[in-house]
Amino acid sequence: MPRKPAHVRIMNKAVDYLGRYASSRHKLGQILQRFASRKLTDYDADDIAAAIQQTIDQCSHLGYLDDRQFAVTMARSQRRLGRSQTVIRQRLRQHALDDDTISDALAEADEDRANGDLQAAIRFAQRRRLGPFAQRDSAHHQRLDAHQWKQRDLGAMARAGFSMATCRQVLDHDDPDTIDDLLHQLD
Repeated sequence: MPRKPAHVRIMNKAVDYLGRYASSRHKLGQILQRFASRKLTDYDADDIAAAIQQTIDQCSHLGYLDDRQFAVTMARSQRRLGRSQTVIRQRLRQHALDDDTISDALAEADEDRANGDLQAAIRFAQRRRLGPFAQRDSAHHQRLDAHQWKQRDLGAMARAGFSMATCRQVLDHDDPDTIDDLLHQLD
């Protein structure tokens, strides 16, 4: 049975991958390069490199790949999880996206709200049960005083990439209901 040309096998792999996952051009290139190094060892390296580039260009032309839309989708997803702007920028840079694309994606994910990082910090605090969302009634939680808990929570939020001002805005509240008032003041 004659072997398939490299560009056919690479295109099949690209379509299979893109059918399951959203991707950037850079990430797809990495996936196809790994595939080629595992499965296409008996093909010419120059043919493989050309086939990978041709496949990426063709997938972009067909609309299977769109770095801008990928960045927006990923930024929105990360914001829903309570990720800071700093962390989202790092994750998008790993996909070799330029700063303009990343900035546009963050603006679109925040829907041009000035308090996008504050909303993400609140979501982060809710998910991790920090500050006003903590349930510190148990015996386990009573081993530290309120100041120590606040310092731990502040450290967790700072490590997540939130500014100290944003962390303090969230953690200075004792009641989750007052957080809504904070958001309404900023709008």
